[in-house]
Amino acid sequence: MLFPTQIIVAGEMEWRSHVWLKALSGKMKKQDMKELLEKTESIKQKFDRELADSVLEVSIRANQCIVDELGGDDSMCQALLEIMEPEINKIKEDAVAAVKEYDILCAVKSFRDLGVGDNQIKELLVKNHRLSFAEAEKYL
Repeated sequence: MLFPTQIIVAGEMEWRSHVWLKALSGKMKKQDMKELLEKTESIKQKFDRELADSVLEVSIRANQCIVDELGGDDSMCQALLEIMEPEINKIKEDAVAAVKEYDILCAVKSFRDLGVGDNQIKELLVKNHRLSFAEAEKYL
């Protein structure tokens, strides 16, 4: 062999002793997923929490049908929302930024259709959209 190899047979592992490794399989049960969420929630150190969240994310993707079944469970939903909060916030920020950009582009088009000059458009963007002059310039 070129390098040392270890084969892990997930079906033969004791769940309680190897929670994190077992969570990477696509064969979890409802109770296993609940316990994994509880374990993840109990971790307080930032780095450890990030690692646990990564394993949980893989587990959720691998066991989507279990997550769908548990979707009606309020505690499960709350735990998933807490874990996914950074991603949800990023999606919200991206959506707000996209809507703002679209609004600005529509405003610029409307001003141009009315024959408003570039300097006046810049002033209006600065005033109405709280942009700097340099930011407003990019939309012209």
